[in-house]
Amino acid sequence: MRTKALLCAAALAAGAATSMAQNVYSLNIVGYVNVPINTGFNLIANPLDNGTNDLASLFPNAAEGDNIFVYSGGVFSSSSFSFGSWSPDLTMLPGVGVFYQTTVKGTNTFVGNVLTGNLTNNIPSGFSIKSSQAPVSDTLGNLNFPANEGDNVFYYRSGGYVSSSFSFGSWSPDLSPAIGESFWVQTSAARPWWRVFNP
Repeated sequence: MRTKALLCAAALAAGAATSMAQNVYSLNIVGYVNVPINTGFNLIANPLDNGTNDLASLFPNAAEGDNIFVYSGGVFSSSSFSFGSWSPDLTMLPGVGVFYQTTVKGTNTFVGNVLTGNLTNNIPSGFSIKSSQAPVSDTLGNLNFPANEGDNVFYYRSGGYVSSSFSFGSWSPDLSPAIGESFWVQTSAARPWWRVFNP
């Protein structure tokens, strides 16, 4: 009986050691991105998926009185940070841009998963605020942005707008949005922005 108990104990110990020695792999790429935020208005975007993507988790160190403005369907909706919380606590998915207004210059750190595989970001006709769904800075052409003749994009930089137009098959000037930067899109036709991202 005693021998049987010792063998059982040895088997349990060996099983525990084996399970601890096994490698654990994750299919997700987890990271962080530091996005600078200047006083006044900023066109920014959430470059990573943190699961909830709500303002409370994306901007945990917001300053009292900060505001976020979301443009959709031709109208703005807003959220304000007051008494330690966002009201309302909106969702900010990767690929959608917002205006962030603050009186405090700083850096916001986004933490989450890199979106990979087949990505689709729907561009409506008219105006919208968009960004790359993957945390990559490159020209719109290299980001596979689906431009049509006459399309325009507007970046808000250093307190003013910088524009780029698509004509004769290319952007002029061919600017690159930074990681975590969003931009206005003006187009006459809705279309999907497809991209395959496998880093």
